Amino acid sequence: MMDVSTLLTILRSRKVNLWVEGSRLRCSAPVGAIDAELKSALVDQKDEIIALLQADTPPGHLTEAPTARSEQPASSTLQTICREVAAPVPVAPERMTQFVSELRSCSFDLASCAKRLGVFPRLGVNFWASMRPDWVARANDPIDNLISLFIDGRQVNTNLFAKQLTSRFVDTALDMGLLTDCAGGVLQANACLFPCYGSYIVTDHPAKNSTINQVMWLWGESFVLGGLVKRSPRRRAVDLGTGSGIHAILAADHCSSVIGADINPRAVEFATFNAMLNGKSNAQFILSDLFNSIEGTCDLLLANPPYAPDSAAQPGDNFWSGGLQGTDLLRKIVESLPAKLDPDGTAHLIALYPNPPATKTRDHFDMWLGGKIGDWDVLDHTWPVPHYEDLFSLQPYQGDKSAWRFGVVSLRRSASGNGWWKEGAGRGLFFGTDGRCNLVADHDGH
Repeated sequence: MMDVSTLLTILRSRKVNLWVEGSRLRCSAPVGAIDAELKSALVDQKDEIIALLQADTPPGHLTEAPTARSEQPASSTLQTICREVAAPVPVAPERMTQFVSELRSCSFDLASCAKRLGVFPRLGVNFWASMRPDWVARANDPIDNLISLFIDGRQVNTNLFAKQLTSRFVDTALDMGLLTDCAGGVLQANACLFPCYGSYIVTDHPAKNSTINQVMWLWGESFVLGGLVKRSPRRRAVDLGTGSGIHAILAADHCSSVIGADINPRAVEFATFNAMLNGKSNAQFILSDLFNSIEGTCDLLLANPPYAPDSAAQPGDNFWSGGLQGTDLLRKIVESLPAKLDPDGTAHLIALYPNPPATKTRDHFDMWLGGKIGDWDVLDHTWPVPHYEDLFSLQPYQGDKSAWRFGVVSLRRSASGNGWWKEGAGRGLFFGTDGRCNLVADHDGH
């Protein structure tokens, strides 16, 4: 039997791409590239190939595995545009409420999107158009048209769309600046609109825009952190690097008050708009460099800081740069935990952990906490990403990534003073076929 390494080498030489959708192995290939022998080998080695692809699966900042295509775009390039795009504009609260009600009434939610687009076990719903090049929107389906318009950035027919939803919905979207009514009777979206665990979140488009300081769209990491957080009642939540406000908005459902902080004024505009869109009056958004403008403490800390190692941008200059090492902002957050997290509080941090060779994530947390990692109970829901590819930085890191990991690290103070560090279950395979996250970072369960 042909071994997997040899098989993948042959497939790569014949320009055959492999990827995983749910639990199924998919491929695309030039005509005649897969002969009977290769087809038989693919069938025989299917389970091992799937395991290999899933082991190399990257987080939302997409990557190219060296031997096969996994949960990544078909191309390792990201479109760059230069375009002024205005932030969304709030309208009367009752109009925004009705707008959301109409999205719910046509079932524009994670379950319906999962049914139409498929689900990645580590990233959730496949909202990335480059991963479904053969997907064709059904013109008679309002969910497909919402996906085409607000996720894929395609134009849709104005009259058809207004009939499938309502003309009132279209008018509200136009007034909020989410849509433009173009010549030829078609609508064009000025922003993305994602369903996320019962909320609706507006972000900038998924293309690198050199004119504006973009608000990050909902990568898989947004759904990972949103799903892993234990939604128990809390007094005060702080969301650092809030971006679109997604994690602050989700926290508003179970916290008395929420502060979302970002150094980017555009992000504060988007987050404030999204809170109004979702009716979250207990969420406040402020300009702040991490904790600098936030007084007091919290019992829930959430953070998805910029984390890509980038020698050409300062940490926080954009939504991806974590500075030269990639950990500048993450380090500052972890160093602040003893002073900013209440004794009964929990912190959930999702990031890339670009560990140097032969080091572990725990080593760096211990250093950042002054050698006192033993004072904390830590759940490590991360997985290896040795083939991580940075699609944003002008000067991406090119060194050894063999120890790099990605995912959520959750910390709380040890009640006994005898802390622990435990790797979570699931190997990062968090999501079910309906788009739901099936795992919660629960310290009490350990």
